Amino acid sequence: MPVEDERFAMPVSLCKSLICAIVCYLCLSLGSASADESIHAQIEALRAAKDSLLKSEDSPLLPAQRIRFEQLAYYPIDLRYRLRGELHIYGRQRIVEIPNTDGTITELERFGRFVAAFGAQDFWLEVYRSPQTGETEIFFKDQTNGHTTYGGGRYARLTREDDGMYVIDFNNAYNPYCAYNPIYICPLPPRQNYLEFAIEAGELMGDAAPP
Repeated sequence: MPVEDERFAMPVSLCKSLICAIVCYLCLSLGSASADESIHAQIEALRAAKDSLLKSEDSPLLPAQRIRFEQLAYYPIDLRYRLRGELHIYGRQRIVEIPNTDGTITELERFGRFVAAFGAQDFWLEVYRSPQTGETEIFFKDQTNGHTTYGGGRYARLTREDDGMYVIDFNNAYNPYCAYNPIYICPLPPRQNYLEFAIEAGELMGDAAPP
């Protein structure tokens, strides 16, 4: 069984890869690139960093999967799924039990609520924080799960803007490690984070995921 930070937080090796990806992104952003072009470059760099991780010795893939792995599958980048909203941090934050894929539970801090809109559809997603790492995470399901995306749901992260607003970019929505390898234990999205519309952005079911 992986230790807590391996199953919840982003692995250190991936963090290092992401640092390299961000450096690449900054280089690509210099010059006359528009804001949208810079965002596209950042997303592509993050995807390349994850592909690199999955090919490495730290990969969660099974050896047979790693041999044939080339790259993850994604929806085309669509900036309509890059959404700004507000993070309402709960005044009373408490530890709650989140069910895992293997029937056990993970204890996480119920941290806050991200409130935004997609087109005319208002929605909110509960945000959780790991007591061990301090990392915040959103576990969500939508109308694509079990069709084009992993049936157990996907994960996403928030970034804070200079004006105090927050962004969730579903182009960076990703599968938990249990989508690739059943040895991993993954928190399941809570019922309140089931979206009533399709998030046609981010990581798809692909060659790296079991059929």
